[in-house]
Amino acid sequence: MEIIDKKEPPSKTQFRSQEGSILQYIPKTRENKHFYENGLSKIIPRLKVRVHSVIDDCYELWEKFSPNNSVFDLWDLRHSWYQGYQYVPYFYTIYEGKKPLATLPLWFDEEKREYQWFGSYYMEDNIFFSKDEKLVDLLFKVLPRPININAIDLKNSKIGKQFLSSLSLDDPKNIKNINGFKSIEELLKTLDKKSRYHLKSDYNKILSLNPKIIITDIDKENLFEVLVKKNIERFDDCIDEDDKSDFKDSKRKKAFYEMVKNTGKYQVKFVEVFVQNYLAAIDFIVTYKNIYYTFRGANDISRFKGIGNFMVYVEFEDAIKNNYKQVDCLQVDYGWKHRFFDQKELFKLEE
Repeated sequence: MEIIDKKEPPSKTQFRSQEGSILQYIPKTRENKHFYENGLSKIIPRLKVRVHSVIDDCYELWEKFSPNNSVFDLWDLRHSWYQGYQYVPYFYTIYEGKKPLATLPLWFDEEKREYQWFGSYYMEDNIFFSKDEKLVDLLFKVLPRPININAIDLKNSKIGKQFLSSLSLDDPKNIKNINGFKSIEELLKTLDKKSRYHLKSDYNKILSLNPKIIITDIDKENLFEVLVKKNIERFDDCIDEDDKSDFKDSKRKKAFYEMVKNTGKYQVKFVEVFVQNYLAAIDFIVTYKNIYYTFRGANDISRFKGIGNFMVYVEFEDAIKNNYKQVDCLQVDYGWKHRFFDQKELFKLEE
């Protein structure tokens, strides 16, 4: 049987699974000596690798292994991106008999020609799904190439020391612990003097315009279209194509649209700010458990200087008011997030 480990994926046709012995990946050589000394030596000959691409099979594996701690752990969110992109999934799974012990949930990005996490590089809080951390080392041996898996959370996903050297730092995650805060003033005290001044000053500047703030989870699909239009307008005059709105990509737009539709385990709401009936800003918020995620936004910074900081203030206040424990502003700093958020290390693997 041919194991999938090539620079080009198999046919797009979705197959039930392909299977091979783990020994094809880790023959008993000096290089692999540590695998046979860490307590797995007795079961390694019994282990099989199966690659699943039928979406129902992938769903069952995801539900079996996901801890559902983060919104990115939820199948409903990941599946939204599958609905948007329709890239073939490849769930590399280690079995003992019929029992799955670990799985690596990937898909193949047909444009970038590389394997990524199932759901794309936009996914965060990525961990290795395994019942035993020793098996994570085995997952590294069955990785297909070329591969680019990002935003790996090592604090919640242990791997062997041998493979740590294969990882490099990714953009950090921007989070703010607000557990126990009773007011925005308590949060402001945690910021340095300069950041506190600018945040409050810009908030008061926009507040003096007597804005109308609407926070709603009603009519979400229409509000999403408003967000898309505003976001495209906001970045349309950027010279660099990479800085233009990614909502011009129909697949990306559909992925976010499906996120709005697939709410249930997580919730979606929008924060709108109007100045004299003009939409100055709109943000897309996702909430799950005790975490408040600021996913996407658009504003008219040319007309309303400081509107970005105003939105940060409003959303911090909203999160505190509704007793969330953390605000998650996601990866990529964009030159400002570090002023108001703490940064958590994430890692990536590119081979």
